[in-house]
Amino acid sequence: MESPIVDRLRHVLRIHFDADLGTPYWLEKQRELGIRAVETIRSIQDLALLGPMDERALAERSIEDFIPRAFHGHNDYLIAETAGTLGRPKTAIHRADEFESAFIVPFLKAARRVGFPVGGHWLFVGPTGPHIIGRAARRCAQALGAGDAFTVDFDPRWAKKLIPGSFAAQRYLNHIEEQALRILDVQNISVLFATPAVLTGLAEKTAESQRLAIRGIHLGGMHASAEFMDRMDERFPNAVILSGYGNTLFGMVPQLGYRRDTGFDYYPHGDRLVVGLVPLCEDDGRPDLTTRIEYGRRGQVMVHRLDEMQLLVNVLERDTAVRIEPPGDDAATEGFLQDGLRDPRPIVSDTIKPAIGLY
Repeated sequence: MESPIVDRLRHVLRIHFDADLGTPYWLEKQRELGIRAVETIRSIQDLALLGPMDERALAERSIEDFIPRAFHGHNDYLIAETAGTLGRPKTAIHRADEFESAFIVPFLKAARRVGFPVGGHWLFVGPTGPHIIGRAARRCAQALGAGDAFTVDFDPRWAKKLIPGSFAAQRYLNHIEEQALRILDVQNISVLFATPAVLTGLAEKTAESQRLAIRGIHLGGMHASAEFMDRMDERFPNAVILSGYGNTLFGMVPQLGYRRDTGFDYYPHGDRLVVGLVPLCEDDGRPDLTTRIEYGRRGQVMVHRLDEMQLLVNVLERDTAVRIEPPGDDAATEGFLQDGLRDPRPIVSDTIKPAIGLY
C-alpha cells in the first residue's frame, strides 16, 4: 500500500506533466532533462532528478508558466510575493482550498492542541500588501472566532534596505511600534501576531494591564532565542505562545513542541508539503539533493510543495535545522505524520542574510 504522500505525488505529477493540459514550466523542464516525469519519478527521493528549483524563474516568469493549462481561466486563486530577501521577489499561486490547507488548517490543528484562545480581538503586526501572511493572519483569527484582525503593515522590502542598528532602522521600528501601541491603547486586544523583534519592543512599552490581557501570541518568521521566550513568559504571563515556520511559497509548518535547551519543534501537516534536510550547500557549490541528514543532525531545509495549482520541488531554504522523528500517535491522528524540524536558524554568509518579516 502506497503512502498518502506518494499517492499525492503521483496525482500532481499527472496534472503538471500532462502533455496537453500540464504546466508550461514543468513541461519545458521535462524536455530539457530528456525524461518522462510521470514514469520516472515514483517516490519523493526521485524528485532529485528535476534538480534544484529555479527560483529565478519564479521571479522572472509569468504566473501562467507555473499554472497547469487545465486551470488557465480559473479565478479561484490567490497571488502573493515573497519579501525579496534573496533578490527579486518570487511569485506564489495558491488556489483557495490549497491556501486553507497551507496556512490555516495547520495553524488550527496546532492551536487547538495547546489551547490557543478563541474569540477576542487580534492585532497583527506584519507584512500585508503582496505578502500572503496578512491574509493568513486574518483567516486564522476568523477561524478561531475572533473576526477580522486589527493590522499594522510592516514592509520587509523597505526594512531590509535599512542598515541594522541605524537611525533609519530604529525610526522605522518606532513607527511600527507607535501604530501598534495606539491600537492596544484603544482596543481590547487578546492575541498578538508579530515577529520577535516587534514583540520585544511592545513588551517593554505596554502597560501591565494590556500585557495581562494578552491570552495568545503567535510568532512567525524569525528565530526566537531562549532569552526571548523567557522574557515573553515574564511579560505576558497569561499568554499561550505558538510559533509558525514557513513562507509565502509553501505555507506554514506549526510548532508542536518547545524546550528551552533545544528550541522549537515544527512538523508539516498532511501530505501536500514535504520538508526534509540535506547537507548544507556552500554558496559556490552544487546542492546534494539525494542525501538525507540523520536524526539528531543539522542540515539545510529543503521543501517540496505538492499542490495542483503550483508544483514546487527541491526548494532550498535559507535555514538549517535539526532532523527529528515524527511526533507521537496523538499528533499522527491529526495529520502530523512526517519528520520534524528542530530549532530552525538562518544561514548567514556573505550572500545570505537573515530574513526580515514573517512566514
